[in-house]
This record gives sequence, structure tokens and C-alpha cells, in this order.
Amino acid sequence: MKLRLPTKRDQGRGKPSLPNWGMGPRVPIPEEPDSIIRTRTANRTLWVGALVGLGMVSLVLKSTSLMMFPDSQLESKANTQFTGSHEIRGQRGDILSSDGTILATSVEVHSLHADPSKLSRDTAKVLARTVAPMLELNVGDTEKRLNRRNRQDIKLAKNLVPGQLNAIKEKVEALTEEHPSLRGVLFSRNEYRRFYPAGPDAATLLGLGQANTGREGLERTLNRHLAGETRRFVQWRDRKGRRITTDVPEARPGNTVVLTIDRQIQRIAEEALDAVMERSEPDTASAVVLDPTTGAILAMAQRPTHNPNDTRNIKQDALRNRAVADIFEPGSVFKPFVAAAAIEEELVTKDTLIDCENGRFRIGRTTISDEHPEKVITVSEVIKVSSNIGAAKLAFNLGADRTIEYLRDFGFSRPTHLGLSGEASGTMQNPATIKPIELATTSYGHGVNSTALQLAAAAATLGNEGIRMEPHLVSEIRDSTGVAIRIFEPTEDRRVVSKETAEETLEMMVTVTEPGGTGTRAAIDGYAVAGKTGTAWKHVEGGYSQTERIGSFIGVVPADEPRMAMAIVVDNPTKGSRFGGSTAGPAFAEIGEGALRMMGVPPNPALMKPKKAAPAKKEKLRIPTADPELRWGGGGALITPDLSGLSMRDALVTLEGAGLSVRLKGSGRVTNQNPRPGRRLRPGDAVEVTLQ
Repeated sequence: MKLRLPTKRDQGRGKPSLPNWGMGPRVPIPEEPDSIIRTRTANRTLWVGALVGLGMVSLVLKSTSLMMFPDSQLESKANTQFTGSHEIRGQRGDILSSDGTILATSVEVHSLHADPSKLSRDTAKVLARTVAPMLELNVGDTEKRLNRRNRQDIKLAKNLVPGQLNAIKEKVEALTEEHPSLRGVLFSRNEYRRFYPAGPDAATLLGLGQANTGREGLERTLNRHLAGETRRFVQWRDRKGRRITTDVPEARPGNTVVLTIDRQIQRIAEEALDAVMERSEPDTASAVVLDPTTGAILAMAQRPTHNPNDTRNIKQDALRNRAVADIFEPGSVFKPFVAAAAIEEELVTKDTLIDCENGRFRIGRTTISDEHPEKVITVSEVIKVSSNIGAAKLAFNLGADRTIEYLRDFGFSRPTHLGLSGEASGTMQNPATIKPIELATTSYGHGVNSTALQLAAAAATLGNEGIRMEPHLVSEIRDSTGVAIRIFEPTEDRRVVSKETAEETLEMMVTVTEPGGTGTRAAIDGYAVAGKTGTAWKHVEGGYSQTERIGSFIGVVPADEPRMAMAIVVDNPTKGSRFGGSTAGPAFAEIGEGALRMMGVPPNPALMKPKKAAPAKKEKLRIPTADPELRWGGGGALITPDLSGLSMRDALVTLEGAGLSVRLKGSGRVTNQNPRPGRRLRPGDAVEVTLQ
């Protein structure tokens, strides 16, 4: 069956109808009046116009509200597009030694930045491959960062010197001919990097500092003085992101701090500890040097140490300032302070006799002993030979209250108020509850602990006529123009013992470094050294090690006119002797001798050791190649021949053949003769010949 669609001809034949597709009779479509069609069209037009009008009204209202009533969020977004907040930090202040040598300073370096908003994916790839190898960066990571095109400032590298920066910019500039969009993408900012000219010297004391922040040591303690001013400003950009702000403010630099550290003495102390590490191979070693009259710390060194300029290889343990943070049982270096207390209380003098029980003394159920057994000796000899029993009996005469009180007056179990982080105070027994055996061990430095700084300060008290000065590190603070804005004067803590007692104690301590004492290796030729050795079992994990010891030495030099007080601590020496006199004593002598000469303190000729006569130089004998010529002068006189180098036989033949008598001294070849060659002689005259 053929189907046929209706045509225009069919429209005039009647009402239109749907074609019949073989599905039944056709259904006619009703015809709508024109009025209905016009009405429907008008309604549609009205609704569309209303919607358009409503949209226009909404836009007008919104734009009016934006103009009349600013929106904080929109304002912030606009400011973000055209402004940026930047921070400028003033240069960090310097740290100087007492003689003005720079120990820590800030040097100007550069940081390299990029503006990813100016880059395409291709140019970001080109820039990354060019810059990353020069900065030792990963190319892939750098490319990812440069593809963050919503950013306008990313830091690629810091601490660049001008040579590095110029090389990078020149290489990128060469790429702008092929990739013009790279022009202006890179820019730099000036920054500051902390630099330590002395390297490892005093590194632990100084600590670590960053551009404007102190992390460790004095850099951290004095940060509020060293840190420069921080200024913030708004950087305006045009619609292309170019910076248009020209009036960038300046930030005030930090203050300069002058320390009491003497740069030369510090170097001497560093070298002495290097020798200790080589000689004894300990775990650690520390040295503290003070001026007894002021309490000023002249040097503070330790091993192991670190190089603060190489922050990548610094171990956290090396940052610990052991001279103020590590407490240990000091051992026999406590004995002079107990003796000084007993003398001050007029219980004994340096010549008072004490029975040392032949090296063994029972206290309750415990027996204490001496390394060198003695019977009855003086108090001075108790210090010289380091008798534990003698020190214990001095403490028993004093009693617990007075013993502990004097030790605290010397500075033990009290903070030094130096201001360094991690400073330890140490501990001592409570006199109200202390047991007799504990009082005895306290007298020779066991069952009590202290720091190296406390030991040096206590020794300095004896060197300052019995007056304890507060140890201090800072001499003055200067502003950026060099004007002193604060000066730190020496501070007196208290008088511990009288001048007479201090001098008498020093006299006893001098015997320690004399022949027969335990600290002879700390003696300094030409100077009287008042010192005391100490050796203690190391306290580890709740008990005492059976193999590890701590050797120490404290002292004052010169003993008659003290200029320095020192404490040397050697932790767990593993090579050679482990006693304090052998491990710490030599370091004391090395520091003392070098520092005294540097200070210009002349040696006492009466204390100089007699120099051994140098062996006589053997003259190189001239071996004659021919017999000496005999010459006769006028009047029958004989001219004395030169016999130098002749053997005994040849000399005898020559002289006796000329009718001269010979007196010989020694054997070998002729080295001297009298009369000298060329003198006139008569036959029978004597010639004295010396042979060797």
C-alpha cells in the first residue's frame, strides 16, 4: 500500500487531518482562532520582557549597592590583585669579644624569586630546566612550583651571593630572545645570613642564629637585643602585576652585644681541649676561665663542638653547653672549700695534724679509703695528697649545717644567673637529714653534683680574697651607631671567707702542683699555681660505673696575684691515666701559660726551673792534609806551628823535633793549643796541647 502525505491542494478540500498510516480512521485537527494565538504570543512576550526587566533591575540594584555600600570581601579580593603585604627585617646585631673581634655577624645575601603568573606551561618548563641545575634543585619539583599560575611570588632559593645571582640572571636573559615572556619573571630580594668568623671557637656558647631569630645559646638568650626591627609595608602592582611601589621603608638594625670573652684566651682553651681529646680520648671535655676579681668569663670551650656555619651537619648533642648544663660528681676538687670553711671557723690551721688512719676509716657500717694511705699529716698535706679521710674529718669538725652552708656560699647547688638556657644548679644533701657517711662523701665531692662553671666560680672566690663575684658574660650593649646603651658592672655576690683564710687556702693548694702533690702536671714554670685535682666514679643509670671516671682540675694562677681561675673537666677518659691530675692538669697548664704570656704577666725568676746546661758543641776538627810547616824567625826563634787536627803522635813528633817540650791534655786530635799559632818560642819552651 502506498502512503501519501497531505499537500497544499488537500487544504482547500476540507479540514486538515493527520495522515493515516494504516492505524484506523484519520483524526481531524481542530483549528484555533487567531485571537487565541495572538493572546498566547502576547503573554509569552510579556513574561520574557518581565524576566529581562527583572534581570536589569537586579543588575542596577547590585551595581548601586556595590557603589554605595562597599563590600569588605570584594575590597579584599581587589586588594589582593593589586597589592601585597611584605615584611622587612633589620640587620641582626653583631656579637663581639672583649677586644672587639667579631664572633657573630650578619652578612647580606640574596634570595631568588619567580612570578609564575607570567609563565605558560612551556616557559615554566624551560625556566625550570635552566635554573634548577644551577641551584641544585630537582627539575620536576621546580617545574611544578612554576606552574602555579595563581601565585605571583614564590621563593626558589636563598643565601645566594651576588656571583650566583648574576650568573642565573644572565642565563635566563639569554633565553628571552626565544621566550620573551621570561623577561621580568625572576627577581631578587636582599636578606641576611648569620656568619661566625671564628668557626668552631666558642660555638656552643654563641649558639645558632638565623636572619632575625636566635635558636640556641647566647643568640637565643640575647635575641631581644640582637634582633632588628621588623617593618611591614604594602607593595602595589599595576594590572600586569608589575611592582610600582618605590618608597620602601627601612628597618632599624639590632644592637651589638660585647662579651667578656677574650678571643685569644678562647683560642688557647680550644687548642688545649684538642690536646686533651688526642691525649685521653674522653667522651667530652670542658674548660671555663674566669677573672677572679670581676667574675667575667674569659673563655668557655668544650669538645665535641661544631661549626655553626655548616648548619646541615650539626648534631643536636653538640649544641648542649656542657659547662653550664651538665652536672657531675666533682670529686676531690671539693676538699679546698671544706678546708677553707674549717679554717674560717678557727677549727684548724694549715699546720693542724689530722690522723688519716693509714688509709682506711670506718664510718658506721661503711669504710672509706685513700688512694695514697697516710697516717698523721697536716691539713695542708691533706690537700696535697688528696686524703678523703682527712677531708671527712674536717667536715665532721664543722658539722653538717656549717659544711653545707659554706658550700652553698661558694655557689654550689645555686644558679649562677648567667642566663643561658638549660643551666643546671646542682644538688646537695639537706643538712637536717644528712647521714654521717653522706657528710663524709660530700666533703670529697661524692653524693653531690655541680657544673664546671660553679667549680670555676668557687675557685675564683678563693682568688678574690674570699669574695664571690657573680659570673657574667655580657660586658655592654651598643646601638647600631656604636654608642653604649647599657654597661654591665661586676656584681658582688657575698663574702664567703676572710682574706686571710683565702690566702691560706691558696697556699695549701700550691703544694698540690709541687713535687709530691697530685697535680704536678698542672705546674707552670715561673708561676705559683694553686690547684686541686679531682677524680670521681661516673654516675650512670642509677649507679656508679665500674670503668668510667670523670677527671677534673680547678685552680688559680698566679697564686700570689691571681689573674685567672679555671675549671677543666674531662668526662670518661679512655686512654692513658684516668686521674684528674693527668687528664685535666696538663690542659690547665697549657691554658694558664699561654694566657699569662698573652696578658703580659711576667714569670717570677725565683720560681723558674734551672735550665739544663746545653751539651758542649763539638767543634768539627780540621784534619790536616800535610804536616805543619816549621818556620824560624829572626834571632833563632821558632814560630809556633798550627797543630789543629793533628793526632797525638803527629803533634809530639812535630814539637819535639823542634826542641820544644809538650804537655798533653785529653786524647784524640788537637783542638786547642797554648801559645796560639804564630807566637815566637825559644828551644826548650813548653807548649800545652788539648786533644779531644
